[in-house]
Order: sequence, then structure tokens, then C-alpha cells
Amino acid sequence: MTEPQDCAWGACKPYASPFRQRLEVNAPGLGRYVIDVSLPEGVDPGERMPVIVLLDGNLLFELGRAVLHNRIGSLGSRMPPSVIVGVGYPEDEGLSGFYARRNHDFHEAWDMNDPMGRRLREIFEALQAAEGKAGLKITAGGYGDFLRFLGEALLPGLAERFPVDLSARHTLVGDSSGGHFVLRALFDAASPFSRYVAISPSLGAAEGSIQKAEAAYAAAHGDLEADVFVCAGVVETGENRDNALAGFGSAVTWAAERFALRQWPSARLAWELMNQEDHASIAPRAIAAGLRSVHGLRPGAFSATPDPWRDLTNAGSGRPS
Repeated sequence: MTEPQDCAWGACKPYASPFRQRLEVNAPGLGRYVIDVSLPEGVDPGERMPVIVLLDGNLLFELGRAVLHNRIGSLGSRMPPSVIVGVGYPEDEGLSGFYARRNHDFHEAWDMNDPMGRRLREIFEALQAAEGKAGLKITAGGYGDFLRFLGEALLPGLAERFPVDLSARHTLVGDSSGGHFVLRALFDAASPFSRYVAISPSLGAAEGSIQKAEAAYAAAHGDLEADVFVCAGVVETGENRDNALAGFGSAVTWAAERFALRQWPSARLAWELMNQEDHASIAPRAIAAGLRSVHGLRPGAFSATPDPWRDLTNAGSGRPS
């Protein structure tokens, strides 16, 4: 038998997948975006699919790809075939550029002079000093332009290059400030998405803009056609002052209460406080759970949808075990 130390090793080679591609888009008024695209294996030629957009593609794209486009999933996933798209920022802009760009894109107009805004400025200034980018500034107010970019430029552009069905139900996934954007877009009639996964959304940012948008939407609309999953980690809800300012945990219960009060006929919300998860650890678990939930394949720990067994129980029929 050959000794292990005698095994012959081949040369290391970069791994390239034919199902993954990257391109750059320059959006007027917003800047450059790095767009990562992953296609599922085994799809019939000519089949067009919905899109799952992951904000902060620099951080979340690989997680989404691992959840949906893994080899096990290609053998028989219950999820419908989808094109996974990460919307990220160029690496040459550095970490401080990434932080400033996402803050601008994900929030409405906000002077950032409240405690939450001042804390974000402190974090940005530390990154800025470490990278020596004295001229870089952090601002807010790009929400509307960024949403239009996603709906009017990104999705049509993808459909010209990849097997995307523009008439399908598309999904938006975001974490932290990206989760804030997801909740804000949920209450925007101009949103091109109808499935939303909001992970640890920062409800405390932009001075109540999500709450105001929800109230305005409810005043003008009698229904909301959306499947929604909102979650946060149990650990991050009470871990430190920064998380408390962001309101990650209260965002989850706020969403559950609003949906319960509104009773929109076409809306479906599942929500969860995930045990043992903190702000850094929650994303992989939340993406997997959230995508299954908004596609009707996972019930979620809690739901604002009425209990389907309630009427039977009240009538004395009992609930099945």
C-alpha cells in the first residue's frame, strides 16, 4: 500500500464555475456596483426564472449561493429555480467606501444627528481614518434612487443577459441596514419585489421612516400582496447599546404587530427570534429559513397569519397532534 506522504499532488488552479458570472454596472448618480450572478444547474434550456436579490452582495452573495445553488440542492431542491443576484460595491472603494455607500443607498433623507446616526458616523470615521480617506463622507437619502435602480435598471438589464422572467415574483433579501431597506421597500407601491426577507433590520435608523411609510401605505391601500420573513437573533436583541439603538429585536415584533393590526388579505408574514444567534452569526441561518418561508416551504416560528386550527379548536373539535 502506498504511504500517504507519497501521494502525488497536482498544481493548484483557480476554480471557475460556468454557473457564476460577475459584471459591473455604473448607475448615474449612485456609482459603480458589482453584480454577482449565479444560475441553477439542470434547468431546461429556454426556462426563465425569478430573481433573488441579495443586498450587500459583498457579504451575502456567497451565503445565498451556498443555500440555494449547492450540489445537494441541484439533486432535488423544493425551492423553485431562481437566479441569485448579489448587489455589492467595488473592492477598490475600501471598507469605508462600502460602509458609506450602503448607508446612503439604504436610507431615506436623514441628517444622522440623532444617537443612532451619530454612532454610525463614529464607526465610519474609524474606518475612514484607518484607510486614510479624509475626503470621504457618509450621508443618507439614496433610498428612492436605489430602489429605482433595482427595478428599472438592474432587473431589465439582467433579463437581457440571463434567463430572467420579469413577470415573476422576485425576492429581496437584506441584513442590518440592508434589512432596513427591505422593510422600507415592503411598504413602497413602486417596489418590483413581492417576497421580502429582512434579517436584523435596523428599525431605529432614519428616524421612523419605516413606520411613516407603513402608515402612509395602509392609509392608501387595502391590501399588501407580499410574503415576508423578518427575524433577529436572541443574543443581539440585548447584547449591547449599538444593537439597542438599531432596534433589531423590536423591528421583528413591530412588524408582527402591524401585520396583525392591518389584516391585509394577501399578506403573509412569518417572524422569528433565532436562539443563540448574534448580529455576526445570524445571516446563514436566516437566509436559509427566510427563503424557504417566503416560498411557502417553512412555516416560521411565528406568524401574523391566523392559526388554521383556531376555528376547529374553538368549535370543540380539538387540534390534531
